Amino acid sequence: MPRIPRKNFQTNFYHIMVQGINKEFIFKNSTYIEKYLSIISKYLNDFPITILAYCIMNNHAHFLLFSENVNSLSNFMQRVNTSYARFYNKENNRVGYVFRDRYNSQPIYNHTQLYNCIKYIHNNPVKANIVNHMCEYQYSSYNEFFKKSVLLNDKSLLLIFGTSKTDIEQFKFIHEDNGNESFIDISSNKDSFDDFISQIQLELGITIDGIIKDKELLKKIIVDSRTQTNATLEELASTFGLSISTIYRYCNMKKR
Repeated sequence: MPRIPRKNFQTNFYHIMVQGINKEFIFKNSTYIEKYLSIISKYLNDFPITILAYCIMNNHAHFLLFSENVNSLSNFMQRVNTSYARFYNKENNRVGYVFRDRYNSQPIYNHTQLYNCIKYIHNNPVKANIVNHMCEYQYSSYNEFFKKSVLLNDKSLLLIFGTSKTDIEQFKFIHEDNGNESFIDISSNKDSFDDFISQIQLELGITIDGIIKDKELLKKIIVDSRTQTNATLEELASTFGLSISTIYRYCNMKKR
């Protein structure tokens, strides 16, 4: 599929990953996991968000979400994680951050990516050697496609299958297909530049043009891109319409 220009960055589907600070087991047992799920369920009533897939592990969680707009997604995740952090700190008589970051996000642009992301999320407990098959794990959406739903609803199924009922053959195809997509996970070192910029746009509700107009924000993003991602000087120059020498100067201003 042709690459979508960043200035035309648009999608309503996102793969979201949250992780415990210092990789702590912030979802260490059923009490904590079920509390997190109940908080998510509560805030789904307040925001135009639809969950298509999820999996809650001990120290991180994955979600595939449909959001009507980027601001709703950012606000939804902030409310959910803030609420859970208060619960977690109270339960453990502690203060401070609970999540490593607000959240990591990855845009999903087509059905192939969508299907592969669903399989990837459901396969997390198998990959971690917790269960032998996806259906054996209690805290993912795999079984919600056939049993009582916790977070999925008719719109979830409609967005995936084009109908409000689970398409059994399509469901099997999704989970048997050997897709070769790469998705964010806790083992990631440096983010890709595309994912980094996508997350900035998502969290701030801003376009590339908007970043360019805000000179201080632009400088910060350029510096962060060089330290946190695999971005080259040439790629930064092309993305922000600047010369390579200007990009180099911005990056080295921070070191003085």
